Amino acid sequence: MRSVLFPIAAGNTAILKGSESCPRTMWGLCSVFQEAGLPDGVLNLVVHEPANAPAVTKMLIADPNIKKINFTGSTGVGRIIGRLAGENLKPVLLELGGKASAIVWEDADLENAAVQCALGAFLNSGQICMSTERILVHKKVRAEFEKKFVGAVDHIFGADKDAPVLITAVAVEKNKQLLQDALSKGASVLYGDAAAEQATKTRMRPVVISGVKEEMDIYKTESFGPSVALYEVESEEEALRITNDTEYGLTSAVFTEDLRRGLRFAGEIETGAVHINSMTVHDESILPHGGVKASGYGRFNAAYGLNEWVRTKTVTFKY
Repeated sequence: MRSVLFPIAAGNTAILKGSESCPRTMWGLCSVFQEAGLPDGVLNLVVHEPANAPAVTKMLIADPNIKKINFTGSTGVGRIIGRLAGENLKPVLLELGGKASAIVWEDADLENAAVQCALGAFLNSGQICMSTERILVHKKVRAEFEKKFVGAVDHIFGADKDAPVLITAVAVEKNKQLLQDALSKGASVLYGDAAAEQATKTRMRPVVISGVKEEMDIYKTESFGPSVALYEVESEEEALRITNDTEYGLTSAVFTEDLRRGLRFAGEIETGAVHINSMTVHDESILPHGGVKASGYGRFNAAYGLNEWVRTKTVTFKY
């Protein structure tokens, strides 16, 4: 909703092109503002069939009444939005994919790190651009953390809970294919069953794997689902190399009791946000939020978010 709330708060009208995968949800969100008394024409909703997405998107971006575009979604579609906006000389604000890493150092509070990594990886079935997809654990605490992490995942998302729901069956298949590719090339399962069938094709339980190598698809591909890979590291240099070895750069986490080390990591990690001793899925409403590299550009929240939706004009007067 921030994609329309900040433009409106800055004095604009806004059009929300709802996701073709869940248009009724978008209608529900917009109807709340109508019920609250927002004047007609301030917030406008456009929905369409999936096949019409390219044409509708192109038409909206090219329309002279549209002054700026905000897109939240995949990096692949973001590149298309950026190209179309450039052709029409329209500024664009992008919040795209992510491949967030959480670094768990040898001095970390492992109980906290385990819970935060479990939540960061599997909240909303892992369907958050900030979801933890890689956990880098110092060799000295690997065994202890692994035990606590698996326990946290099982406690929060275990078999006694309903299997998490993904937005489409395609998302489930994508995660299973990434996992099967990794397993076929030498990775191993620490938790879950990558091939398990659930009550519906859109459900999938959390899966944790280890032994991921660079030649495996899951090493760089955003899974955007309930799967996470655990890596063992020995040095800060190794942790930074793996963390930054991705086209994405949205968010990350570092777990350590040494603030100097945490800030040192934060200075070198190539993401728009680094959260020390908190999960990667974290967005402070009073601080700027946004990514770098293929995770997009521009900033949301507070004054930063409002400034994205105003234009500077210089006026002089001589008397």
